[in-house]
Amino acid sequence: MNSSSESNNSIWYSNDAAFTISPIVNFWIFLLLDVCAILCTIFVLYHLLSKRRLRIAPHNHIPIILLVLAFIYECIDMPFHLEFFLTGRIHLEIPMLCLIWWFIDWGFYFTIAVLLVFASLERHVLIFHSQLYTSRRKRFLFHYLPILAILFAMMTFYSIVIFSPICTSTFDYTADLCGTHACYGSIWNLSAIEQLLFGEISIFLIVIFSMSLLIRVVRQKHRVHGAVQWKKQRKLALQMFSLSSLYTTFSLPITTIYVVRLFGPSDWGEQVLPIFFLLSYFAIFFLPYVCLMNLPDLSRIFHNFTLRPRIQARIHRPTP
Repeated sequence: MNSSSESNNSIWYSNDAAFTISPIVNFWIFLLLDVCAILCTIFVLYHLLSKRRLRIAPHNHIPIILLVLAFIYECIDMPFHLEFFLTGRIHLEIPMLCLIWWFIDWGFYFTIAVLLVFASLERHVLIFHSQLYTSRRKRFLFHYLPILAILFAMMTFYSIVIFSPICTSTFDYTADLCGTHACYGSIWNLSAIEQLLFGEISIFLIVIFSMSLLIRVVRQKHRVHGAVQWKKQRKLALQMFSLSSLYTTFSLPITTIYVVRLFGPSDWGEQVLPIFFLLSYFAIFFLPYVCLMNLPDLSRIFHNFTLRPRIQARIHRPTP
């Protein structure tokens, strides 16, 4: 909760909205989705990190980072939500717990958005200007350095606005997210940076870069002589489009409401805000499944996974 309790609720969240879901329903939905997402995240990370060919591929680096952020989200952030849905309060009344919760919930969420902006732009380079990655120096300048810069900038921003004494946050242990937002939510400039720059503009750029990538790849089909090369380009484009579509679908409604509230009526979208707020977490829940569907040789992985027990059973079967 912000330093001003009333202004915070009027801007960020509404407890009196008409469209709400029972906390116990929220609990079971989030619990089921979170457990499945954790298992899927572990499965996908194992296959991406255990195989050197996949681990060193530049187009897999952003998905790996997103999966790591999502895994921290699923294991740390979501249990706090589940506790609130089940009991109606946060029992560990520790301010540092709320600060860490805000840092992961808000910081990681918008870090994923900014990383997707870079990934959707970089995918153009990987497909149509791959010569920029021919040397280690170029890969560092055009690939590793931007990723490190984004992570450093986002973590620094949220460390300052949440942990530094630029304002005084108050903590409501009877509300979800300890009151939804840290005190910087009441500072207009900082809220505009988060919701407008990290949120709305990032989503707009993700859509533009992803759609233009698909168009370029489809047009490239008629120019490429080798079918294998075009299939590879199509696969890279579809991977980026699926990730972008997932994040945009669940993030655009809530981000739009926040931006309108910053520049217009503070109660705009009050009736549907809680629903869209909860739906925004589905981008985290479904992220590992999108990455799973984009794994190379996915059918062979599942075939080997299901076939191996049968082979072992035949091997150990006693000979009559």
